[in-house]
Amino acid sequence: MYSMIKFPIIKPFITRDSEEEVLKVLRSGWLTQGRYVGILEERIKTYNKSRHAFLLNSATSGLIIAIKALELRQKDEVICLSFTFPATLNSVILGGATPTFCDIDLDTFNISAEKIESSITKNTKAIMPVSEFGLPADMKAILKIAHKHNLSVIEDAACAFGSKIHDKKIGSFGDIGVFSFHPRKIITSGEGGCVITDSGKLAKRLKFLRNQGLENNRFVSYGYNFRMSDIQAAVLLNQAVKIEDIIHRRISLAGNYNRLLKGFQDKELVKLPACPKNYRHTYQSYVILLSKKINRDRLSEVLRKKGIETKFGTYCVPALDFYRKNFKVSKDKYKNAYLAYKQSLTIPLYHTMGRVDQEFIANSITKAIPGRSNA
Repeated sequence: MYSMIKFPIIKPFITRDSEEEVLKVLRSGWLTQGRYVGILEERIKTYNKSRHAFLLNSATSGLIIAIKALELRQKDEVICLSFTFPATLNSVILGGATPTFCDIDLDTFNISAEKIESSITKNTKAIMPVSEFGLPADMKAILKIAHKHNLSVIEDAACAFGSKIHDKKIGSFGDIGVFSFHPRKIITSGEGGCVITDSGKLAKRLKFLRNQGLENNRFVSYGYNFRMSDIQAAVLLNQAVKIEDIIHRRISLAGNYNRLLKGFQDKELVKLPACPKNYRHTYQSYVILLSKKINRDRLSEVLRKKGIETKFGTYCVPALDFYRKNFKVSKDKYKNAYLAYKQSLTIPLYHTMGRVDQEFIANSITKAIPGRSNA
């Protein structure tokens, strides 16, 4: 199957500079958390204008220690997005708290701020908004609700490194922000993540939770081995230096897709990615929502035969086996998330993609929807 794929969902943008940095780490003999991690943490702090940043082995680890740092317990509820990768909800459980579900806005795929307040109970202690596919969640509305109800905010910004509202970066709005550097993200360390915060108290907890409870050469608590290695940091460093160029390239490519596929949106056959005014969408994934008139899985199979990889956007978590059996959420609570799960489609977007590639993909989509030309 994979030998047929000419246009994958994403190709990591790894340059020779990164290869040379990795060789330096390998030759140094210091492979675990060290100098490169420290350099990268400083760069991430500066970029996000945050007081503290800690690199980790994954964003999942970051979300787990965020729950732990806020000292949430099993009866404490965290309001989560219904349409997201299961790691969001898994992290709440692994952190020792209880996830609850909130539906999405179909225009943005992000949590519906209008529905958050109705999800709050006496046990609610935090909101965990996801900036899905690189589009910032409505943080102004979310923070207003959080302040009104005295709730903590953990930003799952796994897909949204570099996204912003006005001049403020996503991840820096809430009490804690968490990023992912998985290969599906716009910059990658292979596996990796980061937590940021402006709180000295939370930073102290996050730091020792990351590293076996170690603080100033003393083991002051239990903790985890969630460190990033210097090898991973070396892979990521040069991408982080080029982050603005990478983002601008992705925005340009997404704009080209918007022009090529606009005819489908005009006919209400496809909903293209939204980007509200003063928001910066970094397009970690270019995800469209298909009309119910279009069989998503059949379209995906036709495109695969032409060498074009596609995937559904992400998961409707309360409909997945574990969550369906153990949380028994009413379908009315996630009907938009379920529709997005069934009708969303991710198409290829990566740094080295050319306009000719995009035209081929757009034309292939047009031909795969019989009698519905993109004119």
